[in-house]
Amino acid sequence: MKGRVLAIDYGSRRVGVALSDPLRVLARGVATLSNDAALIDSLLDIVRTEDVRLILVGMPYAPDGGLGKTAQEVRRFIARLSQQTSVPVSTWDESQSTRQAQQVLIEAGMKQARRRRREKLDEVAARIMLQEFLDAPGP
Repeated sequence: MKGRVLAIDYGSRRVGVALSDPLRVLARGVATLSNDAALIDSLLDIVRTEDVRLILVGMPYAPDGGLGKTAQEVRRFIARLSQQTSVPVSTWDESQSTRQAQQVLIEAGMKQARRRRREKLDEVAARIMLQEFLDAPGP
């Protein structure tokens, strides 16, 4: 299946967003959005303007593979989002994406004070998660 994939790294304060190219080869960071009343409308605007065919939401699995408190919050978000769009919403294990994003920013030479602000971190985590999805073997 072709068409853009929108990846969401959901957080209680901020949400990292990444988008694939139409052929689903490359992921690019799009934005970090505030998790507020306008969040779903902002995401749906991206879905419409970019002709998104799949929404991928990062699921934060616990180390034992279970679903903790944060994962339950993500499930509630997915339910609200799914009610607002006909685009399929799927999940992807994002339990290591933030740690990998921190390493990417360190290797890129970003100063520690700027990394602490987290805005870029959330976007990079969404991009990493999406690229892992795109690189995974298909069914």
